[in-house]
Amino acid sequence: MLVKKFVSLSVAALLMWLALSAAVAAAAKPVQYVVHGNDLQLSVYRQVVAEFTAATGIPVEIITTTGGQKGKWEKVLTLIAGGVSPDVVGGVSTEFGEFAIKGLLLPLDEMIKKENANINRLIPPVVEALQFQGRQYLLPYGASVLTMVYNIHHFDRAGLAYPPKQWNTAEWTYDAFVQNAKKLTVRDSDGRITQYGVAGYFWDSWITLPYPWGGRWVSDDLRTFLGTSEEAIASLQAFQDLIHQHQVMPTAGAVANFTAGKGAMAGLGTWNILSLIDSNEEWDFMPWFRVKETAQAAINPIGYCILNTSTNLEGAWELVKWITWNKKANLEYAIAAGAIPALLDNLPEWRSHWQKVIGRPVTPDIVIQQAAVHGAIIQIRKSPAFWTINDIMNTAATQAIYNRKSARTALMEVADVIQELLRQTAP
Repeated sequence: MLVKKFVSLSVAALLMWLALSAAVAAAAKPVQYVVHGNDLQLSVYRQVVAEFTAATGIPVEIITTTGGQKGKWEKVLTLIAGGVSPDVVGGVSTEFGEFAIKGLLLPLDEMIKKENANINRLIPPVVEALQFQGRQYLLPYGASVLTMVYNIHHFDRAGLAYPPKQWNTAEWTYDAFVQNAKKLTVRDSDGRITQYGVAGYFWDSWITLPYPWGGRWVSDDLRTFLGTSEEAIASLQAFQDLIHQHQVMPTAGAVANFTAGKGAMAGLGTWNILSLIDSNEEWDFMPWFRVKETAQAAINPIGYCILNTSTNLEGAWELVKWITWNKKANLEYAIAAGAIPALLDNLPEWRSHWQKVIGRPVTPDIVIQQAAVHGAIIQIRKSPAFWTINDIMNTAATQAIYNRKSARTALMEVADVIQELLRQTAP
């Protein structure tokens, strides 16, 4: 009887040991996290995941890529095809739509519900932008914002009032922006421009252009090209006019011109803030001009997704949760990535961080308001045809910018081809 009892206890102990061993092994399996970034960003990402591992016991292997977002996804697809799928892909914006449509991404709704995770702690438009067909495919760490800045001394020398510190004011229209740009453009005695009113393209590329005009490139269902709307045409024509008619903006060099004091106003990304700080110029943020009743401009909600082919879903979900809802991790990650943090609790800290780093009064609330209230979402990037459309539209935009064709002609000429691409790839 004693032997049987001993054997039973031994079997029970063995089973418990095996169960614990399996749990330890599962916990020790590294989460493979794919991300792109520069050396400074990657050093912060490594620190964030090191703190995650220290807190959870879950190791993380960071797989770095080159070639921006396109290169990153090419790397991911290569790894999946080779049977060594990563678990989490970071630095993902609305281009996720293509991969959600192809079934490569895991919807996160069930995990969010099971965890009772508080989505309401995140900036609502940033969360909503990362949904597709009613499902949440990404959680955001923040949003990269295409913001506007101005050179304080240039306005002083021209005797101009500074741009408003609030969005949607009656006086800050596109016409006012152009008139300021003319007064801020300086020529030498030979008529050569030595200072531009607008430092260069105030866009990330053609992708972000139409939103201040109330336009967009594609319908929400990704089926209809809207690039021949009057709003989209007007936005590209405005660029052509700033360069060739008003002669207040060059065809290149927005960041370099602004940081060197050769441009008075600029549209730059939050990822350029460090370059602004390193310059000798005094500058501040300003809201986008108003073309219609309500001002708006592009934002890039950005976060991370879990692949359907992940073999470590539990670890992947724990990492995603950590960067999303851990206050310290979310703030550090977003700042390094050049983004506003998505966690609402972190917005005061983000504001304080940049005010301290810049070392003089600035108004980062303008950027926060853009992300939370006045942001426009770039839906065209969700289309599986985006990369092909990108090549076509870059060429069309170049035709207008270099004054070879009117904006209307350039967009009309490519509309049918793009419409067919959208039709062929529609979800």
